[in-house]
Amino acid sequence: MGCVQQHQEHHRCPVCPRIRAQLFDSIVLPALTYGSEVWTFTQALSERVRVTHAALERRLVRISLSEQRQRNLHREDIRAQSEVRDPLLVIKKKKLGWAGHIMRRNDGRWTRLVQEWYPIGEKRPVGRPRMRWSDSLKEQISLFDGNHLKTHWSTIAKDRMAWKAVIRDHIR
Repeated sequence: MGCVQQHQEHHRCPVCPRIRAQLFDSIVLPALTYGSEVWTFTQALSERVRVTHAALERRLVRISLSEQRQRNLHREDIRAQSEVRDPLLVIKKKKLGWAGHIMRRNDGRWTRLVQEWYPIGEKRPVGRPRMRWSDSLKEQISLFDGNHLKTHWSTIAKDRMAWKAVIRDHIR
């Protein structure tokens, strides 16, 4: 049996998809989510990450976009075939981990100081304000009593055990 034929048969073995998924999760996913701890995660950015990951995932399972549409496959079907992790959950976990880390710092580093800094006397531009890094955390993590803020996310993050419970609850 020739080398090329062995190589082609190797790609059909049942172990290969699992190995390919592990390689994808250990090489491609970290590259795709590099630095995401500090991204201001807007809906548009979320969609760009999802679309990029879907294209890479299709390539992993060797299905083209036209073939996916022709076979009427949804992204969940491809995810089941590829067995890779969801990049949006990976990003969310990294961001929550970083947020907890910087809020528990007490050594005066700029990361925490910048997080808690509010400019005095500065006016924001007219129109809808741009989303800030902590805005998404405030929406997702802070505890509200109706419309009133009960506990800010940064207060919860200072307690490591409470923050780990928050991460567990939000990463499912």
